[in-house]
Amino acid sequence: MDRIRIAPGPAYPGDGISRGLARGLLVYDGDRNITGEGMGIGSVACRDGESTYFSRSWTDVQEDGVLRRTFVLDTRMIWGIRGQPSPILTRGIETGIGAYMRLPRIQGVLMLAAQHIRPLAGIHPQFEAIPPRGTVTFTYRVTGHEVEVRAESSSLPGPGETLCLLNELSAARFTAGWDGRRPAAPPPGWEAVGPDRLPVSLADPVHGIRFWMDRPSASPGLPLSFFRGRELIGDLCWAGFCIELGPCGGSRGFPGVRYRIGLATGDCP
Repeated sequence: MDRIRIAPGPAYPGDGISRGLARGLLVYDGDRNITGEGMGIGSVACRDGESTYFSRSWTDVQEDGVLRRTFVLDTRMIWGIRGQPSPILTRGIETGIGAYMRLPRIQGVLMLAAQHIRPLAGIHPQFEAIPPRGTVTFTYRVTGHEVEVRAESSSLPGPGETLCLLNELSAARFTAGWDGRRPAAPPPGWEAVGPDRLPVSLADPVHGIRFWMDRPSASPGLPLSFFRGRELIGDLCWAGFCIELGPCGGSRGFPGVRYRIGLATGDCP
């Protein structure tokens, strides 16, 4: 029996900070779901500089071995202090996200500071239902341990927005980076990855699994950045890859982004 399985379900609420959000494909090692707090393979978030938006509803269409999952951006994340939503705090955190993702050398320090400050100040995220902002459709074709993914939308991202195509599993399992031959130090949070470094991987040395993603291809003129990351702190426990689309100008939507992602076993000495 093949130990690694990539599947669309059953329904999984997730753990930690992302509990209740819609996920992409789940990954199993034997009978154990190793998606953890991660968003699975092929999920989505959107940022507009003031808030981050997620999906809690989706529809599936399966045909000829291909799954099409359409996520509805119907949920807004707001940061609050002792249970009270704070738009000012939310805007401040959102403003800092872009800088945080592009400054990996100080992310470890910031994460440690947040680990202590958030509980003391009673700072926690809250999720609220909103009128749908748009939809993103992912098409998944699974072959063994590998997935061909296509994402497309006619409504997102809009002017000034950034769309995040998320591919995340549990940071408790994927504890290391990968230097091309063996496990290496993990990324210190999010780190930008240039095209010359792709494909790029994360590793689970204990169980001998490598989680990898290849170079994405996108429509000409679509702003695209690629990140690898891992956070294991408090209610965050994810490791994986993010494709950022945008921020965009006057147009809305994109005709398609394609990438390959998968898992390999037995090559993590």
